[in-house]
Amino acid sequence: MADYSRYSDFVSTLDEVDGLKNFKRHSDYTYMLEHVDESQGFEYLQCIRHNTNISSDSIKKYCDLNDRLGDPNMFQYDTIRCSPTSLRYIFHSHLILSHIKSLTLPSVDIVEVGGGYGGLCIALHHFAETYGVKINSYKILDLPSISKLQRMYIHNVDPSINVEVIDANTYGESIPLTNAFMVSNYCFSEISESFREKYIQHLIPKIAHGFMAWNWIPVFDFGFKTTVEKEYPNTCGDNKYVYF
Repeated sequence: MADYSRYSDFVSTLDEVDGLKNFKRHSDYTYMLEHVDESQGFEYLQCIRHNTNISSDSIKKYCDLNDRLGDPNMFQYDTIRCSPTSLRYIFHSHLILSHIKSLTLPSVDIVEVGGGYGGLCIALHHFAETYGVKINSYKILDLPSISKLQRMYIHNVDPSINVEVIDANTYGESIPLTNAFMVSNYCFSEISESFREKYIQHLIPKIAHGFMAWNWIPVFDFGFKTTVEKEYPNTCGDNKYVYF
């Protein structure tokens, strides 16, 4: 089980005025998030270039948008200077949007379990039109202090994005959906077994499809027929991508 206390305690200190200036560099944040290293960023960029139709201009546009707050560590990748974490968000948005497109869904209601500062949410909205995907609604389940950061961050980066943040302690019980698309990148698999069981009880019955970047534990049967592949680029151990 991951320990979110240090991360959550730090995020709770961030305020509306100065909180977004340099949080992406603070050690109490980067042990949990924004820790993709320079070489992994290069691997993500190679995956984007070899597996997607996303142009260099579009890559740069998203990275400029996502990297302008929080003062992340950035590196030069050919003509693009950016945070390697932003390149991860682009590639993961490709995997998710490609999966949604393959399901031929007219629109999707996305529920993300564990949303970081909102970078993946922003990436999915940024690239959705490229994949012909319509995002009908977007909800993020997270701890209260982290939800506050998500509201601040997403509003400042792209105020056109309409996202609802929900206390993770409800485990999605109050979400009024029946065919939602679940996203959980490096969260669902690293929380405690008892928390996973509560998500399976309260949220999973409202989910029709989804995608997870899976870490820490072996993939188990949580109620769906899944397609499992090794994470690429591999960033840790036996990580997987899980489609359902």
